[in-house]
Amino acid sequence: MTTRSDTRKQLSTFEILWNWLFRLVVGFSALALGLGLLLVFSMNRPLVRQSDGYVARSAANGLVTLTGAFPDSAIDIRYCSSSVGLGGRLRAYRFSGPVDVLHKHAAHEFESHWDKVEFQTTSAAESPITADDIRHLQSAYGVDVPWMLPPTGAIGTVYAPADGCSSHQPLIFVDEGNETLYFVMTD
Repeated sequence: MTTRSDTRKQLSTFEILWNWLFRLVVGFSALALGLGLLLVFSMNRPLVRQSDGYVARSAANGLVTLTGAFPDSAIDIRYCSSSVGLGGRLRAYRFSGPVDVLHKHAAHEFESHWDKVEFQTTSAAESPITADDIRHLQSAYGVDVPWMLPPTGAIGTVYAPADGCSSHQPLIFVDEGNETLYFVMTD
């Protein structure tokens, strides 16, 4: 026959097991929540790779161009790339060189694009890259790119996608007066 003290002992054991189960569930939930927050935080933090000042062609080749290389005559190269989890990617660079080489490189970049993008050119145009664009790139992608802003009044040729779509497609400005090419591509 079960006495009252045995029932208390059984309830006590049950309560102990329940308390441990409760603690385990709460602990695992807190751990899962913490890992989830860490994942969300780390996914939305920009992963930036950019040059620290001007770099040599040999140090920059294959990093950001669609063709995989800068022209042999390229000088004053600066570049950056950034990835923000599911928020997007940025690829930008600039370099100087002879104007005919800059135009060949711009056309070759479009030909090397994985979608084989058709492009159109606009001659004697102002730069499509504005100070507002630079501020947007800096805030959205966590990059420091004031060097991507052509000088005020720069005139040259704009290479842009023929379909007008800007996502995943390059925008190139060849500043003919200063002999500099500016490339930007975002998604």
